[in-house]
Amino acid sequence: MIILFTFITYAYSRCAFSVECQGNNCDPLEVDTEPFIARVSQCPHMDGKMVCCNKNQDDQMQRNFQAIDASFGNAGGGCDICAYNLKKFWCEYTCSPNQSDFLSTNGYENMKDPLNPKNILTVQKVEIKVKPQVACEIWSSCKRTQFASQVTAMKTPGGFFNFQGEQAVGQAKQFISVKFIDNDEETINFDFVPDCKYDYPVGPDGKMVTPDGFVISEKCSCNNCDLMCHDEEILYQATGVFEGFNGYLVLWVWAGALLIAALITGFRKYKQQENHEILIDPI
Repeated sequence: MIILFTFITYAYSRCAFSVECQGNNCDPLEVDTEPFIARVSQCPHMDGKMVCCNKNQDDQMQRNFQAIDASFGNAGGGCDICAYNLKKFWCEYTCSPNQSDFLSTNGYENMKDPLNPKNILTVQKVEIKVKPQVACEIWSSCKRTQFASQVTAMKTPGGFFNFQGEQAVGQAKQFISVKFIDNDEETINFDFVPDCKYDYPVGPDGKMVTPDGFVISEKCSCNNCDLMCHDEEILYQATGVFEGFNGYLVLWVWAGALLIAALITGFRKYKQQENHEILIDPI
């Protein structure tokens, strides 16, 4: 009965793309195949289950996840909950057995490599469908990270996801455009943590591990998570009219200026009186 249920569950699930490598040169391929059981080291919640990603894609995710930790995680002045959510998103994008439900490929196009503009890449065009609420909540967990706050293109949920999709040109030879629609059946669907304040139990090594196997090195802080800030903490205070004003310094400067002015005035009066006495003939 369990085997029959598994077959029915995945009978209409299809994979939309794969990756083939020749040495260090990897290219995305358009496919229409059934999911398969595979080892997925970067997505522990999918390891040994029906997926659409092969070892080449698992290796790609390892490199990309290191970049996510450095850009959005605590190691890069960010929040590990943000990094966790992004990893879950890209795991689903790459490996979901229901990949073809929310993702479609639209041929190839020659584009400049963002990392080396002189290099022209043959890039696969991909469209992924995302629910607006999912995009907003993931962006909310990331918007205060140092990297996201410094890049103008990531100031909105739409810009946040499209910016990452455009960066895939150099990283995976894919140009990923995001389409936002409010439909559960046609959009990417996965569990994530919208609350960047969320706290996991600490293990013996001092690290936190999520129920689905991802490591959270440390809790987020007020610097990168609004919800971690207390009411009495002032995140921003407008500069006042007298900001930086040093009363004592100004007083001494004015006192010195008045003293100099008084000396100059006295000296001028003395010279005028002396000249006046010279001009008057004695009687």
